[in-house]
Amino acid sequence: MKGAKETLLIADDDPTIVKILKDRFLTKGFEVITASNGQETLNLIKRESPAIVILDLQMPTMNGMAVLEELTKYNMDVTTIVLTAFGTIEVAVEAMKKGAYDFIQKPVDFAHLEIVINKALERIHLKRQREALQSKLQESEEEIIYLRREIGREYDFSHLVGRNKELQDILNIIKKVVDQKSTIFIQGESGTGKELLARAIHYNSNRRDKNFVAVNCGAVPSELLESEFFGHVKGSFTNAHKTRKGYFEEAHQGSLFLDEIGELDLELQVKLLRALERDEILRVGDPQPIKIDVRLIAATNKKLFEQVEKGTFRKDLFYRLYVIPLILPPLRNRPEDIPLLIDHFLRKLNTKTGKEPYRLSDQAMALFMSYSYPGNIRELQNLIERAALLSNHSLIVPDDLPIELKEQKGNFLQTVDKTADKTALKKVSREARLSAEKQMIIQALRTCHYNCTKTARMLKISRSSLYNKLKRCNIPLEKD
Repeated sequence: MKGAKETLLIADDDPTIVKILKDRFLTKGFEVITASNGQETLNLIKRESPAIVILDLQMPTMNGMAVLEELTKYNMDVTTIVLTAFGTIEVAVEAMKKGAYDFIQKPVDFAHLEIVINKALERIHLKRQREALQSKLQESEEEIIYLRREIGREYDFSHLVGRNKELQDILNIIKKVVDQKSTIFIQGESGTGKELLARAIHYNSNRRDKNFVAVNCGAVPSELLESEFFGHVKGSFTNAHKTRKGYFEEAHQGSLFLDEIGELDLELQVKLLRALERDEILRVGDPQPIKIDVRLIAATNKKLFEQVEKGTFRKDLFYRLYVIPLILPPLRNRPEDIPLLIDHFLRKLNTKTGKEPYRLSDQAMALFMSYSYPGNIRELQNLIERAALLSNHSLIVPDDLPIELKEQKGNFLQTVDKTADKTALKKVSREARLSAEKQMIIQALRTCHYNCTKTARMLKISRSSLYNKLKRCNIPLEKD
């Protein structure tokens, strides 16, 4: 018999019935406890939490019906099989309404009772498995939400570094629409941070606890585009061995980031437009539409309207996407942000490596300031990391710099020698020197937990010199 070591409570005021049932079910591997009245039955249920109760309806102190009412009243989870010598349909129906699992008339057919108990145990075990699974799923969901929030910290708006006016205007727009479902259209050269911006929008919105799905439209094989975007049902085409969700369903109630959207072919553009207009998709091979709730963020490094004029991108889709346009400026148009970005990437490296804080020499900073950055912010980050890895000490000098920057060193100096009016170059060099000094002081302050005495000692200057530098570089003493 199933249910070894499960606890069985026999509640009956007839000692003969109790002994027969107890002896029978002890041999079946149950832990058996007994009660002779209703109040004792309730007390044992509260204390011992039996899996099953065999309950006589006619007992002193409190009858079986009253026990069932109490169990329902206090939401006590126990499977009850009712026994009675007064078996009528009306009594059976009333007992079942009050929560009884089954109803058996005396004299007891023991074989039938065992069958009923077996079925009850199967039901109990299935319920426990379901509850355990639900608990695990709940724990997993809570863990996923926690991890998403931890990831979200990496995409806080504070990580979008820069004082550039165009960038600040973009951030101001985002903060106004971040919780809206309106489609956001990001345009910018490769490496300007389009995906970083998209992730910041998602993780700072009311959709942060749902999926952020990022898709490079140019990297999906054309023959798989429709299946990848909208999913497919089993058997809808060769190798469709099982039903599969597409990007839209994966991003349901979250955000879908379509990078390089200008790479989509015209046929898929039609289906994408339909999905956006109707908030529904059709899996490949399934005629039944599926409702979706997705916040779409599209991005491109091309001038998409030029593709519209050429006929390679649908005009109606373009305007459906071009709701909140954000144009990211290239890094060469943001020279004031280069020292800030360098400081940001150096701080990330310091955290990552745990080494003494890196800093740039004036000459190295000047070379970074004069570089054109065809790869934009992504290239700057790579250059900083490579320079730090190539350096044998915490001060990064020109000889430590990657070849791209080293090659421009001679040209940079030749330009200085040949230029009659060197004011602009001197200004760049002066700004770079001040930026490097400010960066070095800030890093020292952080390392010394903003203790000025320790910071001055670390920088090998006097406290008064430190205060003068703090004032000149406009560095607050409060922790950031």
